[in-house]
Amino acid sequence: MKSIILDFLLYIDQECFLFINNTLSNPLFDFIMPLFDETKFFIPIMLLPWLYAVINDKDNRWKLAVLIPLVIILVDQSGLFIKKTVLRTRPWAELNMDLVNHLVDQKGKNLSFPSNHAANMSGLAMVFSAIYHPYKYLFWTIAGIVIFSRVYIGVHYPLDVISGCVMGSLYGLLLIQCWNHQFNKNKT
Repeated sequence: MKSIILDFLLYIDQECFLFINNTLSNPLFDFIMPLFDETKFFIPIMLLPWLYAVINDKDNRWKLAVLIPLVIILVDQSGLFIKKTVLRTRPWAELNMDLVNHLVDQKGKNLSFPSNHAANMSGLAMVFSAIYHPYKYLFWTIAGIVIFSRVYIGVHYPLDVISGCVMGSLYGLLLIQCWNHQFNKNKT
């Protein structure tokens, strides 16, 4: 029974991947979405708002200086551990290449689950949203675009990015809660 359920989930995951990667394919997204895979474009999306806030927001400087690096470290290390444990192959390495619209050069190991891009962006969005609540839709829109791009460019299945999103969100929420608990405890 367990195998039937898992096989069904993997089938749905693959079909959703093919829908996003093939059916939604268009020239505009084929140009834009691979940019989120490139370190020279992806890192500034993560670092520039953080550096700006650390320099200019005196009230939240230390919170940002501590929590953002912590969430990235936790997500990256957890994600790598899970990838080495689960060993799920990336779509472009597993499926028939005629089925996959693979838009980036293959690099690194072919391990897919979970998506560290999705986890990092969700962790950042969670921390930034907790601190700058009025801009939460902006943070989550940026995270959503990056998360969607991972499936669109053919490097992750939807369950990879969903799992990464959940993992990053949980780490971000946990760190914010711990910080607030510690800060409120020290106030009294």
